[in-house]
Amino acid sequence: MTTPEGWEDRNRQQFDALAGGYDRLGFLARVAAFVADRVGARPGQAALDVMTGTGGVALALTGQVKAGQGSTGGSVVGLDLSAGMVEVARRRVPGARFVVGDAARLPFPDGSFDVVVCASGLFFMPDMGAALREWRRVVRPGGSVVFSSFGRGLLGDLPGLWRARLESHGVTPGFPPLGRIPTPEAARDLLLGAGLRDVQVDRTELPYTLAGVGDRWDEIAAGLEGQPLAGFAPSVRAQIVAQHCGLDLAPLFLRGPLTVPLPVIVARGVRP
Repeated sequence: MTTPEGWEDRNRQQFDALAGGYDRLGFLARVAAFVADRVGARPGQAALDVMTGTGGVALALTGQVKAGQGSTGGSVVGLDLSAGMVEVARRRVPGARFVVGDAARLPFPDGSFDVVVCASGLFFMPDMGAALREWRRVVRPGGSVVFSSFGRGLLGDLPGLWRARLESHGVTPGFPPLGRIPTPEAARDLLLGAGLRDVQVDRTELPYTLAGVGDRWDEIAAGLEGQPLAGFAPSVRAQIVAQHCGLDLAPLFLRGPLTVPLPVIVARGVRP
């Protein structure tokens, strides 16, 4: 597969712009903690968090690999294409090392890590199979590659309501490609195609609760969903916000907090 021209620059600029508020995406933080717990890295191991973002998985992995070993036990490296994300991660997780780099061309020798993890990121890669083969390369024989994706139904009706609101103003948004690995079977095929073995995949539907309209709006504004707003004049942006919050979201919270599903697929494969 040929990488789309300019993909790296677009992704870098996009996530640099989001870095300052990315931690407001509570559903991603919930998934990062869940995935890191499923990884279960052991004290003394070397772990790589690919597409680390602001370092949520790296933070949890640091606690795992250094548990019981003091400050010298284990190591965690986080890598992201966005320098802005890496800057935030460095401040957030002083116990890990962070580098700016391309997840499809890792700057590490073969067999450098015991485990490579990517939470909620693989579906952004133009060639997912090539990325997994690169992650396999830097894992030691017997080591694991773990990634997560989202199943169908993420956040219930909320994404569809926002899409409909934008479309009512003449914009058809290009939403994040979260649905590129929608089933455990698709995740399994990717791992097997990358030469990994002993593949294990499961789908878990986590509950995710939003306290009120403001919580949902904060996530839209902080993430990729909110980027189409930049194309509107300030007065129109204010109108869209008022309409979505008052007409689309408020009725959902009339009885209090709203719980929506987080269908998380976690896939693990072992390098032979």
